[in-house]
Amino acid sequence: MTEENNTAPLEGKFIVLAVTGGIASYKSIELARLLTLDGAQVQPILTQNARAFVQALPFQILTGHMPIEAMFPIEGGRHPGDMPHISLTDRSDLIVLAPATANIIAKFARGMGDDFVSTLLLSAKAPVIVAPAMNPRMWANPAVRENVHLLRSHGHLVMEPGAGRMARAEEGQGRGRMPEPSEILTEVRRLLLPEPDLAGLRLLVSAGPTREKWDAVRFLSNRSSGIMGFALASVACLRGAEVTLVSGPVSLPDPPGVRTIRVESTDEMRTAALNAWKNMDAAIMAAAVADFRPANPISGKQKKESGSASIELERTPDIIAEMGHKKGNRVLVGFAAETDNLKENALDKLRRKQLDLIVANAVSGEDDAMGSETSRAHLFDASGAEEAFPLLEKHALAEFILDRVAKMWEKNR
Repeated sequence: MTEENNTAPLEGKFIVLAVTGGIASYKSIELARLLTLDGAQVQPILTQNARAFVQALPFQILTGHMPIEAMFPIEGGRHPGDMPHISLTDRSDLIVLAPATANIIAKFARGMGDDFVSTLLLSAKAPVIVAPAMNPRMWANPAVRENVHLLRSHGHLVMEPGAGRMARAEEGQGRGRMPEPSEILTEVRRLLLPEPDLAGLRLLVSAGPTREKWDAVRFLSNRSSGIMGFALASVACLRGAEVTLVSGPVSLPDPPGVRTIRVESTDEMRTAALNAWKNMDAAIMAAAVADFRPANPISGKQKKESGSASIELERTPDIIAEMGHKKGNRVLVGFAAETDNLKENALDKLRRKQLDLIVANAVSGEDDAMGSETSRAHLFDASGAEEAFPLLEKHALAEFILDRVAKMWEKNR
């Protein structure tokens, strides 16, 4: 961890997470995990209807706090002196209402207090984030829209629900999906943190593999999952950067707030990356770009009955080397996936391609980072200085990499 930034940006913040009843309640378990990983203390609250969809135990395990489930908790047959719907509002830095049903939105907007959550909201002093989740027809109802307008006029943040498939297929038209936990986390950080350290940085990130066509159905590729690049893009966005992500074919969803360009081949990635690079301050090229491709791809399908087959390979364009030749005083970070001689190979790549920083990790044995959620990485800069990290989740590693990028960018400004 550096003094300028750490992997727990919400450390010291106390957040109340109020969960109301709806099928989207399961997403709030992931939200509780993300907020806790970010360093916040999280006090969960479950309404009676929420308990029909989720249990208290996951929230207690993830946050370390027993969820509040009743207006007047009884201990030893007597009411405790503390009234948590008041004391919590004295302590809280933020209240997150997720999912927020049409019912709780109406209560909040109209000043009703007939259960613990609605009474807590009436006494709230901290900002409130409302993450709606309901049938699209309910979200479009004029009464609901009026209640949402009223909450926003009172200064509360009511997020727009997402579009797409919901619990029932016929509910998939229009908006109504609860915002994703990562989107809610972005809003939490925006409200609770000072101006992020990467505000103003225009950052290019590449991720995933590329595919090189051999015939109509087969291709050459590798095991890259894109997790590292997507983590870098997400974390950079949360820290205020304007991020463009160029990704090869992966199954990960587009990170919220990030301009994402999907490509398949190395040529497509080269075109997208070089075009974007013209207007960037820095780039982190985490993609596992294919080094070779079939020299003579087949238009149809190669039949097994035709006997043995051989593939003549040719080199693909070296995207990051081209970027290095054109970088000027901009920051350029590369990755080195190695099976042996990790330091020597990484430093050689850094110097040949005119990089400012290279992230080296093993792609064999028990420390294999490719396709994994974790990585045991080494960072080398242009002076040859090394910084080694233990096994980390890739989102945590992304924070450390971006710490270094922030320093270099600030120095070059």
